Amino acid sequence: MFTRCPACQAVYTLNAGSLAEAAGVVRCGNCGKTFNSLSELFAEHPDDNDVPLSGSGMPPMLDNPELVQAELPMEVNPFGPEEDLPAGFETEEPATGSRAWMWPAATVVLLIVALIQFWQLWQTPGSPVAAWLRDAPVDSSALDPNDAIQILSRDMHPHPSLDDAVIVSATLRNQTTVALPFPVIELRFYDGSQQVLAAQRVHPEQYLHSTDAIDDGLRPEIMVPLLMEFVIGTTRPSGFQIRFLPAG
Repeated sequence: MFTRCPACQAVYTLNAGSLAEAAGVVRCGNCGKTFNSLSELFAEHPDDNDVPLSGSGMPPMLDNPELVQAELPMEVNPFGPEEDLPAGFETEEPATGSRAWMWPAATVVLLIVALIQFWQLWQTPGSPVAAWLRDAPVDSSALDPNDAIQILSRDMHPHPSLDDAVIVSATLRNQTTVALPFPVIELRFYDGSQQVLAAQRVHPEQYLHSTDAIDDGLRPEIMVPLLMEFVIGTTRPSGFQIRFLPAG
């Protein structure tokens, strides 16, 4: 599947993990716009004039396919007349091919249903599965800050008193269940042709004004607003990119 940014028309490949991450909401790596990829969904790589997929608005009915195994011909060698059979001999009906496949197929279907229900409970706030997974120990040092920290909003505007500087504002949120160390923030500024004008890294002690906050770390579900000033030269950037690096 593919999605296309409605702002800059950049096309990206989608997978199930990208769709499940934030219910289809993604951020364009080209221009930084956040949009719902489900409203810009394509089955194949779109051209400029292609329109996204659209449905009728009614939820589709999903059916489990029925597995039917054709009966295989069997070669039977009869003993002869019934009276010639040994005493106490009982004939048994051979199992058909469909019967042989019935239990494995039913097991696979039940396993898939159980996994779907487990995933739904995991995504439901307050469910026992979500609580159990939330209480499980997590090593924060093993987490990628780019996956663990969500950028809720970001903006760039000219500096009010300096012609060669800009002000970048952003709001960060820890979307894990453990406190994370504040990361090093790397910003790249681009001109209209997507050429890098400047790249700077900002350490926690530079964008946070409280040493206690640095020691406590970025706690779960806490939103942290940031306001940073950058001197980038006389060329005005048309866009920027934020990336997180592990501190220390």
